[in-house]
Amino acid sequence: MTNTHTAPKFTAEAWAAFWAAPDPSHIGGLLAEGIVGHWPGDPKPARGRADYLAKIAGVVEALPDLRLQLVDSATVAGDTDGEELIFLHYTGTAADGAVTIRGMDRVRTRDGIVVENVIRYDLSEL
Repeated sequence: MTNTHTAPKFTAEAWAAFWAAPDPSHIGGLLAEGIVGHWPGDPKPARGRADYLAKIAGVVEALPDLRLQLVDSATVAGDTDGEELIFLHYTGTAADGAVTIRGMDRVRTRDGIVVENVIRYDLSEL
């Protein structure tokens, strides 16, 4: 019997589903063990799955009602086999509209697993 089950892969749709109801415990399988995350205002990137998940958990804890909506996305082949670059443009609100955000992420995946994320948004909007 052939196993037709495939591992989950990171997509723009998966990102949108996560930020519609954020729960950091639901994304660990989409992240490489050695993931690197670059956040605006942080002098050092988050390195490794645990550090990256802690960063996401911190955002969710600080703004539990933050919901991000995908405005647009694009996916292009990367430099190596199995690599893709996924560009995400999003908006969001929290605190009953008192906090707004507009941002863009550039997500590098290998075989559907996130290995790097460059997150960009205007810190003054927060």
